[in-house]
Amino acid sequence: MRKPRATAATSGPDGLASAGDVAAIVAGTHGDPFAILGVHEVNKGFVARCFVPHAEFVTAYTLTGKKAGELSRRDEGGFFEG
Repeated sequence: MRKPRATAATSGPDGLASAGDVAAIVAGTHGDPFAILGVHEVNKGFVARCFVPHAEFVTAYTLTGKKAGELSRRDEGGFFEG
């Protein structure tokens, strides 16, 4: 088994995860997946990221159950972000 490689948690000015981070999450080799996945504060808002293999779509909800929106599929392997 290969040792997971560390990858810096990077995002562009739009708050999206870098292509390298997305590829490493999908491949299962990211050194710190929780730095990328989940809800993160970006600029003056928030971005949610998840890895759900075989999902067709992902809908995000607030803690009170209100629909926050659909996450865009960044990778066919199941990486969603929005």
